Amino acid sequence: MHILEIGADQEDEGVSTRAAEAAFRTVTRDHTAFLIWRITETNTELLPRTHYGTFYDGEAYLVYSCSLPGQPAGPDVIRREIKENGNGEFAERHIHSWGGERCGPLSALALRRGTQLAAYLAAPTVMHREAATKETPRLLSYFRDGIRILRSGSTNLNGSARLYRVRGRRPVLQQLEPVSWAQLATDGVFLLDTSSLLVLWLGRTANLVEKIFGAKIAYRMARGADKGIMSRRIAIAHDGYEQTLPAGDRALLDTLLELRARALRPASPPADPPHPARLYRATQPPRVTSITVPSQRPAARLEEIKRAPLFREDLADDGVYVVDSGSRGVWAWVGPSAVGPTARGALAAARGLARARRVTVPVSSAPAGREPLEFAALFHNWRWCDARRDSRLRAARSATTKLDAVSLASNAWLAAEAQLPDDGSGALRVWRVRRRETDAEDPNKEALAEVERPQAAVFYNRDCYIVLYTYHAPTGDQTILYYWMGGSSPNDLRNLGAKEAKDLYTKLGRFPVQAWVYQGKEPAHFLQIFKGRMITYSGSATDYDPTGRRLLAPSRVLIRVSGQYAREARGVEVREGGDASGAGACYVLRDGVRVWVWCAANATGDEREVAKNMAAAEHTLVMQGKEKTNFWNALGNRRHLLAPSPLKEVQRPLPPRLFYVSLGVPGQFSFEEIASFSQYELSPEMVCVVDAHLSVFVWLGAQCCPRAKEEPRCVARAYLAQDPAARDPETPILVLSQGREPPHFTGFFPHWKQSMWKGHKTFSAIISALEGKAIVQSGNNALQTGNSTNRFDQYEKYPLSVLKGPKEHLPQDVDPLTKELYLTHDDFVATFSMSYNEFRSLTGWKQKDLKKTVGLF
Repeated sequence: MHILEIGADQEDEGVSTRAAEAAFRTVTRDHTAFLIWRITETNTELLPRTHYGTFYDGEAYLVYSCSLPGQPAGPDVIRREIKENGNGEFAERHIHSWGGERCGPLSALALRRGTQLAAYLAAPTVMHREAATKETPRLLSYFRDGIRILRSGSTNLNGSARLYRVRGRRPVLQQLEPVSWAQLATDGVFLLDTSSLLVLWLGRTANLVEKIFGAKIAYRMARGADKGIMSRRIAIAHDGYEQTLPAGDRALLDTLLELRARALRPASPPADPPHPARLYRATQPPRVTSITVPSQRPAARLEEIKRAPLFREDLADDGVYVVDSGSRGVWAWVGPSAVGPTARGALAAARGLARARRVTVPVSSAPAGREPLEFAALFHNWRWCDARRDSRLRAARSATTKLDAVSLASNAWLAAEAQLPDDGSGALRVWRVRRRETDAEDPNKEALAEVERPQAAVFYNRDCYIVLYTYHAPTGDQTILYYWMGGSSPNDLRNLGAKEAKDLYTKLGRFPVQAWVYQGKEPAHFLQIFKGRMITYSGSATDYDPTGRRLLAPSRVLIRVSGQYAREARGVEVREGGDASGAGACYVLRDGVRVWVWCAANATGDEREVAKNMAAAEHTLVMQGKEKTNFWNALGNRRHLLAPSPLKEVQRPLPPRLFYVSLGVPGQFSFEEIASFSQYELSPEMVCVVDAHLSVFVWLGAQCCPRAKEEPRCVARAYLAQDPAARDPETPILVLSQGREPPHFTGFFPHWKQSMWKGHKTFSAIISALEGKAIVQSGNNALQTGNSTNRFDQYEKYPLSVLKGPKEHLPQDVDPLTKELYLTHDDFVATFSMSYNEFRSLTGWKQKDLKKTVGLF
């Protein structure tokens, strides 16, 4: 295990605690609030609301948010008294210390002022030290229109021109200096602001959502004092197509950037491979000398004790721990019984770990009992403290009526908590995936064999099955396509089934919700479809029927039953040397036509009812300790398999989380969390992941990248692989398309509106709208969709002089036989006196002659 000695932090008591308390007198301890202060060496200045969301990179700020759990926070928070009297209601208090890249010692000073604010509040508070341009999702969630990071004391060079970059789904608008090509990158969206013209420059590989935000921000910036009148024009310049701008705009751009000297930074390299979260215990190192420096805080000692998966039981109440979650930040946790300098220096220890790792990430500290969602999600089976959510979970779990599709559509929150779009009474078809070369001869030679009696709910752990379920909802018939994989099914069979499921999805017009589920991890609705009678047997269906169409249950079998409701009920055959995982207090023993239901002494009434329902036949109920001879004779030498497990505590999943998916090169995905989300966070150009913890949803916008529509499962699997909590790769995955969302998804979003996107404007429509306001738009029209499919634009671009150089000096990714693909559009036209599409229409020998003439062959 690693042991790290964390360096000390310098203390500078520039402002007394008494002076700090005077600055924080406007804060009411027992009311929701949102306040921001600017920190200076001598003062803590409360900002007016009109300044919220604007930060300067040479200054430091303190942001205080107090809200109710699960409720929006930010400048619009409604002032309300909070009575923390043990009834489950409590406040979420967060203090964010933000320091710009050029603020120097003010950053540490702001953090100390935040510590003084927390002491003044005298209440559990989560502390965050924010990293500029890498702010936590929580801080960004306060500002619905994003934040602006401006240069302090900007010198306004180049004729008062200013250069900005747009980043993220909750956009961060960052001012850059100086105005030069060195600031621009092929994967970015930039705004060049002059007194007469706004240039929106769109990188070739820039994210479509960032392009849309860039256009909207440019529109807002171009408006004058009268917001209905445009005071400046906007020109749209596409990466490599700058020469296609109108002459006047091209001349202005050339004055500012000198088009002949065009040299862009390449796209940002992919992030380091994610690693599981690491848990450290913080302690005070032993003193090696009696000499101490009064102005210096003692260093911390961090001992790595575990890597993910992590559990609450790994945290001792009297300890201080640090969790390294990679790009999602470093967290310190202070136990309820922790005291002394280690507890007081928890945040400093976390900061020291980030420095030791040489990473720039947010650093936070959470007290026990007030852990925010982003910290709790690093642990498995974390017991969430939220009385309001507890009551909803209890209501959803105990609801046995009004679970039909109509009722759930009008109570989507209930559908989401229960994970049921309907009561399971719809139409059902089931196919078994089979290998053509091993199954019995069939005249059709199909890879899918339809099951004759799907309601029998018979499954085998070496098989894979496709389940098509249709139900009637208020918006019309809805379909869910489940693909179920047995725990012992081979990979080649799973891959064949995945292909067949995709083909069936295509045949059905891409309308169904797609779901990939694994044995033992089935979601509630899948179990509800089979009315609580689903049983998984060992082996394959062909062991009992050569055609595999009739799923016959073994005549002599012992089945372990678990669950208290139909949507929790699972039956698994128990064999010698088989899978011993799982829990159940009841068993079903079948021996020919005779059936027994055996119940342990500690089995609940609900568990007994589930077991009797699963027997689905005339049976004999046997209680533990009252077994008769005929039962033991039928059980035979399997008596030791009758090992009841006590009822496990019902899983209480954490509140859902929303992540925006950014697609890089094929096979690479990055995920940006959107905290405190609503339906307004979704847009048709997006691909999103909603992490419901027990399952993962992938939402595909109608205008999202085609690659995401073709491989949505890869998106979800990449998300699970990158989660620092070390998630189970067999977590159920559900994929749904915009406009066909079931209620057990829409219930995660408050006040869902089916009609929200009717007036949505596409990227090209936004550009056209700008044109309609007498704003100049130019560039390659094919790029206006934002998702260019032009092969020419997919390649990295290099100067002509580099491509004409010796072969051994070419960049590694350049194919010497197709050097012309690595030119920008403007360089291509200047070199060949034609566009790439015109060049491509020429015969092969003409293309070679032209390349020889210009020195690119």
